[in-house]
Amino acid sequence: MRVKEQKLMWQSRNMGLFDKLKLKSQQVAISSLLNYLGNNFSKEKLIGLAKIFEKIAGSKGGVNHARRMQWLFESEHPHLYWWKRILTELNPNCRDKWIQNFFVNGYYGDNLRKRSEFNKANGFFPPTVLLASITKNCNFNCKGCWAHEYDVREDLTKEKWQEIFREARDVMGIHIFPIVGGEPFIRKEFLELAEEFNDCTFITFTNGSLITEQVVEKLKKLGNVQPMFSLGGMRENTDAVRGEGCFDMVMKKMDMLKQAGIFFGASITATSQNCDEVTSDEFMQMLSDKGCLWSWFFHYVPIGESPNVDLVPNAQQREKILKAVYNARNTLPMMTVDFWGDGPEMMGCIAGGRQYIHVNPKGDVEPCTFVHLATNNVNNCTLTEALASPFMSAIRNGIPYEDGNMLRPCMIVDRPEVLRGYYEKFKPYETHQGAADYLTNPEIMGKIDKYSHEVKEILDEDWRNNLWMTIFPLEGEYYIDRDNFCSKVKPGKKCSSEKCACCCH
Repeated sequence: MRVKEQKLMWQSRNMGLFDKLKLKSQQVAISSLLNYLGNNFSKEKLIGLAKIFEKIAGSKGGVNHARRMQWLFESEHPHLYWWKRILTELNPNCRDKWIQNFFVNGYYGDNLRKRSEFNKANGFFPPTVLLASITKNCNFNCKGCWAHEYDVREDLTKEKWQEIFREARDVMGIHIFPIVGGEPFIRKEFLELAEEFNDCTFITFTNGSLITEQVVEKLKKLGNVQPMFSLGGMRENTDAVRGEGCFDMVMKKMDMLKQAGIFFGASITATSQNCDEVTSDEFMQMLSDKGCLWSWFFHYVPIGESPNVDLVPNAQQREKILKAVYNARNTLPMMTVDFWGDGPEMMGCIAGGRQYIHVNPKGDVEPCTFVHLATNNVNNCTLTEALASPFMSAIRNGIPYEDGNMLRPCMIVDRPEVLRGYYEKFKPYETHQGAADYLTNPEIMGKIDKYSHEVKEILDEDWRNNLWMTIFPLEGEYYIDRDNFCSKVKPGKKCSSEKCACCCH
């Protein structure tokens, strides 16, 4: 089994005497190396950066990740060229903030140490990521968007978000804040918060319409805000959901950010209708060519009042998305992730504070951005208290599920009986009207049950046959293609054995 037990991977690793002093000196070394790499890029120097990451890693999982990164650079995997783009194409401030805030603070250094301290004090690990719905307000009205369903008379105040971010960063070690809405850029205080928490990274999901030349200059100065443009495919599919002219507008905004050297990416919602297009090589190549450094794939989830279950990608399409993401990530200089197919890398579902948590515009603490149920609100408790609730604890402790298949991580559509059980036992409240329709409406439940059964048949067989991979090849392995995945034989070389047993699974 290539997936390690999470307690082993999260085990604290101390650097020894004067731990914090050593960590600080390594961060200074990273800053110096980044300045050098920006003008004098070389594979060897980048391998040196990965070795520093290994030294400052605060857990076994961090060490393993840094070592795998070294192998990817040594074997000239496309991940090497993703890093080259970051180091040579980004504005120096944006480059340094991304690497320091996301990698050093968010994963290798501060986060891993504070996670361990938090675990000792509270008996469970905190999340790595806090997803914040900074506002419900939006200047778009996209089909299928759930944000407008929240009945929010007034968003959480700036002072309350300051309090939330401080607890997340200072107590839990969280430095990664994906920001959603509504439209985040519609709220003036958002960039003020990003400036205040300048040692954190704000991955911001946006329709792009409010990114002006003035905003671009502000983002370049801040360095720690990374826009993620929402797309549903090419022009026809995107405009059908988001409005006429939206696709062309996003393309222009991408050009602006690329020219300014700002890190940005794309957020793709895959449905049963656009699956063929968004998984095509042409679409993925277009995103990379436009300057996207990240692409995040989300499957349509039937949430909200009277959702359309027919839009959920079917079992065959799930497999197609998984393979397309594997292929893009291992052939293009762009980081691509699939929050369902990459379950094996994350050791299963990440909800309930296991790896992330969602605070909505009203302050409700939700286990997942697609599970609009809560038992706590930050206006009445701390984040720590919300995470310690029986509802959140049960979600965390139930992962991974008994059959071990991490290709079916979702408790909404893959394992609906799991979420229904939590809803019945802990009786969380709906954070907006109709939020529990997929748990209580017999017609919707029947469609989800049929879907989960079909997915189980195909993905259980894939799991048994090891037809999956973790996020990248492991040391000594090479990516081949979307049908064969990895091999211990370098592409272009023939295996000497007639019955090849070199596949990475």
